[in-house]
Amino acid sequence: MESIPSIQHWLVSVATAAGLSKADKLDVSSDADVAGAWDLVSMTTGVSGDDLARQVASHYRLDMADLAIVDPHAYRIVPANVARKLSVVPLRYSDRALWVATADPVSLLAEKELSALAGRAVHFEVAAPSAIHDAIEAIYEPEGAPHVVPPLTPEAKGGPHVLVVDDDRDTRLLLRTVLQRENFRVSEAADGPEALEMLNGPDRFDLVTLDLAMPQMPGLEVLKRIRGRLATSGLPVVVATASDDPEIEMELFEAGADDYVVKPVDPPRFVLRINAVLRRRSHLPVDGVFF
Repeated sequence: MESIPSIQHWLVSVATAAGLSKADKLDVSSDADVAGAWDLVSMTTGVSGDDLARQVASHYRLDMADLAIVDPHAYRIVPANVARKLSVVPLRYSDRALWVATADPVSLLAEKELSALAGRAVHFEVAAPSAIHDAIEAIYEPEGAPHVVPPLTPEAKGGPHVLVVDDDRDTRLLLRTVLQRENFRVSEAADGPEALEMLNGPDRFDLVTLDLAMPQMPGLEVLKRIRGRLATSGLPVVVATASDDPEIEMELFEAGADDYVVKPVDPPRFVLRINAVLRRRSHLPVDGVFF
């Protein structure tokens, strides 16, 4: 019985189209991991990793990634665990787009996951896997470290205490990272009931960031409960919402929100809004019982 030929890796098509030496000898399965396929193609054709990256970029009409020029805030959009899992380096971003370096520009999984995380259109630029790996290690803490942000200094430990409330773990990590780098103390709650319980506990908070769309208890209900109790009625609350609908904005302010930010959160603007709210308002002690 005649065997069915295996489907070749997309890198083989690139090498063949580029007319690389011995490209016709390549046999790389489509399910091979990108780094392994890249090494095999490079070794067989005698082309360096950077030269192969240029061929990939040209084949897919993409730009080459300049890993020496990275927006210092861009990594805050993509947490370390996501960058490592997808083997991408966040390069820069705007309100509507995120540019990342990748060695796998045909990965629909990476594009979909990054787009959902950042809430932006994702644009790929090309770099060799080894360069991607080195850049990730240079930008983020070593894998296995307890957190991607440096330890708090004594001054930071006395900074404003923010409760971040969001049902999405990656969003909580992003906001924690952003705030701690600005010397805030940060606690997290994964849903409304947990947030209310923490506000009812012994810790004192200076501000709450509150996700609007949470399954167990909507953020609007959490906000109303915070405002409905004397001890927390003056606690600053900044709501994060995926919608910029003016009607939702009016509803939030009517319910007592001090400000709101539209997801995906832009880190520098987010910090500016947090500081502005803290300057505008003072808060009451948080103690007693919610119910």
